[in-house]
Amino acid sequence: MEYEDVLRQYLGEFGRYQKLAALLIVLVGPSVGATMFAQAFLAAKPAHHCRLYQNGSSAMYGHPSDSLNFSVPMENVDGTWRYSSCLMYNGTGGTSEGSNQTVRCSDGWEYDQSVYHSTVVTDYDLVCERHWLKELGQSIFMVGVSAGGLISGMTSDRFGRRPTVVACIVLQMGSGLAAAFTTDYVIFLVLRLLAGGAANGLFFAGLTLAIEVIGSSKRNVVGMTFMFSWAVGTVFLGGLAYFLRDWWSLQLALAVMSAPLLSYWWYVYTLLSESPRWLLSNNRTEQAKINIQKAAKFNKVTIPDDVYEKVTKPKDKEAWKKSKKYNLTDLFRGPRLRRITVTMSSVWFATVVVYYALIIGSADLAGDPYLNFVLGALLEIGLSLLALVAMEKWGRRPVVGGFLFLSGAACLAVAATPTERQDVIRYISLLGRCAIAAAFNSLAVYSSEVFPTVVRAMGIGVANMSSRVGGILSPFVSLLADVWPPLPMLTFGILCTLGGAGVFSLPETFGIPLPDTLEDGEKLGRKQQTKIGTTDKTTEPEHNRGPVVVSGHVICDNDVFYHDEF
Repeated sequence: MEYEDVLRQYLGEFGRYQKLAALLIVLVGPSVGATMFAQAFLAAKPAHHCRLYQNGSSAMYGHPSDSLNFSVPMENVDGTWRYSSCLMYNGTGGTSEGSNQTVRCSDGWEYDQSVYHSTVVTDYDLVCERHWLKELGQSIFMVGVSAGGLISGMTSDRFGRRPTVVACIVLQMGSGLAAAFTTDYVIFLVLRLLAGGAANGLFFAGLTLAIEVIGSSKRNVVGMTFMFSWAVGTVFLGGLAYFLRDWWSLQLALAVMSAPLLSYWWYVYTLLSESPRWLLSNNRTEQAKINIQKAAKFNKVTIPDDVYEKVTKPKDKEAWKKSKKYNLTDLFRGPRLRRITVTMSSVWFATVVVYYALIIGSADLAGDPYLNFVLGALLEIGLSLLALVAMEKWGRRPVVGGFLFLSGAACLAVAATPTERQDVIRYISLLGRCAIAAAFNSLAVYSSEVFPTVVRAMGIGVANMSSRVGGILSPFVSLLADVWPPLPMLTFGILCTLGGAGVFSLPETFGIPLPDTLEDGEKLGRKQQTKIGTTDKTTEPEHNRGPVVVSGHVICDNDVFYHDEF
């Protein structure tokens, strides 16, 4: 008997125990989402021009308009004439001497403070010839996110989901507090790297824990709810940034958001327990039995003693030894699991390149940056709710692939729109931003279902490490606009289209139990039917099988049910 059978027949797929576990994990989402996209406001780039020699005061960043006219040339940006951000007239000015020779700013810059009082960009002058340092900062953050996905996956599979979640909470808060008080840009980047790794590790270790303790019929709902909480954090970030216009105060507030999560040290270790599925996969049968008994007591159900014996029956010594040797190479041993790993990694790469670029870039669209950012997050929640319903009706692949295609089409449309039409670009970009977010949210649920339990966290970590390579490159893709303005959006559109095509080469997981072993992973997509009381098995494509859910149990024709083979 497998743990999935215990959930369906005795413990319940979504009892009080599972609901509490899901709630606690969902509550970490806002702090993770806010941390991931804080760069949009921490490193916002306000309007600026060269600092002039004379001192004065006016509405134009502290200098009289006449002084600017004599000292700073005008330039056309997206159809609008404005003072140059990086050039000034040589000497006393072109008008007075009859010369229009320009030079780069020699005494620093003056920044518009009407929107942002201070940002990392203004404090460290990350503009003009130094603007690549801003993009480097986001890339280094994504390096941390990438490493966090891999390291948390390995530690989660090795030491358990529970200690990994708690460790990531502590690291995220500690690095965030330190970043708020640093006065050195290099140290700031290192602390942001640590915060990114902790946030990503917390997100995926928590999602894995939540997915593993509930039944298959509720996996999608819980997974998508977790993703919604991330979007809620994005909305909260926009609100905080509106009221906290200095970057260090915003960073401090984001770190304080993690403080209540420290109580998880007690909640997770006292009320909840380690994932029984992970314990069984690692042959820790006695602890698995204790945890299942705790869950049964919490759900107010009784499980017969013989059921405990069946589900916790230890594997033989040789099998136990093998269970302790799972590593990254196991993801590439079998042809089917190898294809899943490579394809899922490629899809994640394409998705994340576009995801971070469009969401962080939404603060740079025409109009109010705070409104654009919050509006995009709210629309994301709406589209993600639609994705949740669609995934329950049509499965995972059509939804994930469909939203990737939609985002790709929006990006290509922006690339074809004249730069003078900033109003049109704004709305199409917001559509693409919401579509890629819905694809990202759906993909996070889908990817946790295609990997076997024994390497699930590791597989998710590898896929997301690959995606973070895209996240690292994403800020620099935006710099391609210096070569040709539509090139970044053209690149994003092509990536989304290729990613959507890749999704349809993966197996569907809708309505089937999670695979536990490597053998289950090889059979995924060639689902087996086992009749009760027999060992006859047949293979047929997944889309031909339509399980009927009745009272939380999967019932099929002729008393056939589906289960994992341990």
